Amino acid sequence: MKLVLLDLDNTLIDAEYRLTVPEDEFRAVVQELANKNISVGLCSDSAAITLCQWADRLGLTGPIVAERGAVVWDSSERSANIINVEQTAWLRELREAFVLKVMKDMPGATLMLGDATQFVKARPMNPAMTEQIFGINGFRVASFSFFACRPNNDRSALEPDPALLVQASAIVEELLHTFNKSKQDLFWDENPRYGILIVHAATTEKKHGISTLIDHLGPSEVVMVGDGMADFLNLTHVAQYAVGNADPLYKAKASFVAEHPLTEGVIECLRQCE
Repeated sequence: MKLVLLDLDNTLIDAEYRLTVPEDEFRAVVQELANKNISVGLCSDSAAITLCQWADRLGLTGPIVAERGAVVWDSSERSANIINVEQTAWLRELREAFVLKVMKDMPGATLMLGDATQFVKARPMNPAMTEQIFGINGFRVASFSFFACRPNNDRSALEPDPALLVQASAIVEELLHTFNKSKQDLFWDENPRYGILIVHAATTEKKHGISTLIDHLGPSEVVMVGDGMADFLNLTHVAQYAVGNADPLYKAKASFVAEHPLTEGVIECLRQCE
């Protein structure tokens, strides 16, 4: 069996969480590969539940590596394996501490706990929402993340709030001391464009999750399709493919670079795997 793993954000989908080709076209390519014993899965920073939703939607039957390699999801057994759980369990406690701290320090804030990515993608608004809105991912099991949002000018949708992100990120940094951690000990991804903070253990890397996956499945060949250096695994038995919009540093290390960006580029990479 050949295994192909796809990064999600900025590789398979764009900044608006959309494919850049018709969904049926992408599904057809995946089915062609499945008929040739080539399994396609996902490897992303997102939570496993988000990746499972995409996999079901697109007909992907391959395994899933989630939360920057900290979680491996076996699609056939519908079960998750948390890698180095002793190094990441405290991040779930950090989420609870953050919720309590925001409720205390920002009593007027709206907190939404659950599938934060879906919440922000839909960008719903209702009269009960305040000017400070947090979408906290309640489905991460080995990392912590939230979106900081505000209503847009006509209160018809949500938009990222960079200032609120800075304020809330400072709260997280303060809370780290209660866990005997510091920002420097972690992989800290603070992105004002999306209004999101994602916190991982520093030891979390995609290559660890994929190495675990390879040991379990024993595929004959593995291909990783991505857009940035976080997708570069530095594993001799994994081929690196890049979409057309990938970072130049990643392209330089890839054995195949697609001409097209995003989903179209992913299809090019998948065709190369045939």
